[in-house]
Amino acid sequence: MVEIEDIPFWLQLAKGMSGPVLELGCGTGRLLLPLLKAGIDVIGLDIDFEMLSHLRSQLSPQMREQVNFFQADLDHYHLERKFSMIFLACNTLSTLQKDTRLNAYSRIREHLTSDGIFVVSLPNPISLASLSAQGESEIEVSFSHPLTGNPIQVSSEWQLTDRFIEIYWHYDHLLSDGRVERETIRSKHYLISPGEYHAELQSANLLPINLYGDFEKADFQKDSPYLIIIAQKRPGF
Repeated sequence: MVEIEDIPFWLQLAKGMSGPVLELGCGTGRLLLPLLKAGIDVIGLDIDFEMLSHLRSQLSPQMREQVNFFQADLDHYHLERKFSMIFLACNTLSTLQKDTRLNAYSRIREHLTSDGIFVVSLPNPISLASLSAQGESEIEVSFSHPLTGNPIQVSSEWQLTDRFIEIYWHYDHLLSDGRVERETIRSKHYLISPGEYHAELQSANLLPINLYGDFEKADFQKDSPYLIIIAQKRPGF
């Protein structure tokens, strides 16, 4: 479930917009930076100060003048502009409780232009619900540490209930002296059906217009790896 193939998808969508783009949960800039480098007028928002600090450290002085990002919760913010596209990637929506989701939808609707779209990607809840009750740790991806150059192996395991799945991401930094430094990040994803997401968005006057199952824009199926929803602001709201 590590999203490494999604950047072209977000770039294509953003390039087709006539106005600015807002990324909710921009984190350290995994998506925001490629959009910025492609000439997209993009603003980032995230609640995590440390992640935003890391993002700032990656920017050249020129880029710091071009990009704006804000520290705020995605269900409580107000920006003095509207956006042709607002997106929430990296599986964040399924980690939110219902009240937070509904408040976030309201903020999104208020910040969209009249023809603006909201795009969200998350793990397919149907596929998640079909997993075994417990998953053993297995390596998902490897990459080099940006400072030491030593390999980092990312593995995951999970525990499943009838309401949610808890996923444990283990980041193992393989040091040159043979030691391993492990950092574990836990995420809880609520098992909400596509139909429930559809109904919530409609109630917030965000009308789903496309449903994809992967970042190649294949139609959503029960066994698709992802649930990707594109919703348009209801006319008049």
